Amino acid sequence: MSREFLLPELAESVVEGEILQWLVNEGDLVTENQSVVEVMTDKATVELPSPFSGVLEKKLVKEGDIVAIETAIALFSDDDSAQVETVLIEPEEKEVTAALFKSELSGESEAHVVVTKKGKAKASGSKNRGPYGRVLAVPAARKLARDKGLDIEQIPGSGPNGRVRVDDVKAYNVVPSVPSQMAEERIPLRGLRRVIAKQMTTSHLEAVRTLHVDEADLSALVAFRKKLKPIAAQQGVKLSYLPFIMKAVVSALKKFPMINSSLDQENDEIVIKKYYNLGMAVATENGLVVPVIKNVDALNGLELAQKINELAQKTRENSLELEELQGGTFTVTNIGSLGGLFSFPIINLPEAAILGVHTIKKRAVVLEDDSIVARSMIYLSLSFDHRLIDGAEAAMFMTYLIKLLETPERLFLEF
Repeated sequence: MSREFLLPELAESVVEGEILQWLVNEGDLVTENQSVVEVMTDKATVELPSPFSGVLEKKLVKEGDIVAIETAIALFSDDDSAQVETVLIEPEEKEVTAALFKSELSGESEAHVVVTKKGKAKASGSKNRGPYGRVLAVPAARKLARDKGLDIEQIPGSGPNGRVRVDDVKAYNVVPSVPSQMAEERIPLRGLRRVIAKQMTTSHLEAVRTLHVDEADLSALVAFRKKLKPIAAQQGVKLSYLPFIMKAVVSALKKFPMINSSLDQENDEIVIKKYYNLGMAVATENGLVVPVIKNVDALNGLELAQKINELAQKTRENSLELEELQGGTFTVTNIGSLGGLFSFPIINLPEAAILGVHTIKKRAVVLEDDSIVARSMIYLSLSFDHRLIDGAEAAMFMTYLIKLLETPERLFLEF
């Protein structure tokens, strides 16, 4: 009897997931709670365990598909329905002799053919080469590939154990070579990049984005951090500028609460958040991920620095928990390490604003006494939703934030 494996509800408000990778093959014997498929949502990437033991009879969705929750993604059959039996030969494979077929399979110690109650042949063990190292293929497929000048190694096989069949060769298309100036590479829009694209489109369409840019003199903060770094290091904590910036942000958010709000369009309400969960954008090999530090106002400087380092590491290792990606009220994106003068950060909806932090550079500055000195300057860019925040309020928020950053004595009270 076949049983359906339904895509479970992965988190509140998550209605669909992308099938990133199947971790088992059709025909494989799977134990209960064994990870069988990797799924990505707009919140996190998770490996789903099998809810029961049995043979993976059929995958109902393929890698790259977007699937709604409670949708069947695979069929399983009971353990006792799987038997090592004969192979059903496809019509175009009938010229393959039983001896040759057995010979090629015998070179794979873990490979065997499984027949479910429905009588369909399935191969377990992800082997795709015969005893002489050749890719598995029926003779007719090899001959056809040679006749067409195709490399049999490059042709995906749809037969048992990935065996290349005649139809696979017929369906295989070779992209003709083109002059180098016309060369293209096409990459499927999948995984984290697709999630990012969706979020960016939503932000563009549903927010009235506006930008405010200002600069700050961080010379005093640079010196202040330099004094605190060895103290933090004694506690085993790497102290960056981000904890100082986040503490200043929280103080500014308390003074200008609309910056820490969101818009509930369904109920036509502005929601002012009286808690301070700051997202921090982290660049990974696959794209930008925004883990969230909860209740930043309740953490002291060392605790905040330690949390920042911990979440950054987990982000790069792709080991974040779902709750560590949820509940943000305001985001800080540190673009300075990547270069550039300033940017126009994309608002992380449903938040109302995002702060871009850029490179600290020594620049010539004219002081009030007309003297010219070298100071550690930084550009800060605030993207905000003009539906919720007026330009004047954004400017006052930035002015207050800069005042805190330029006077570490005042910031110390927040730190």
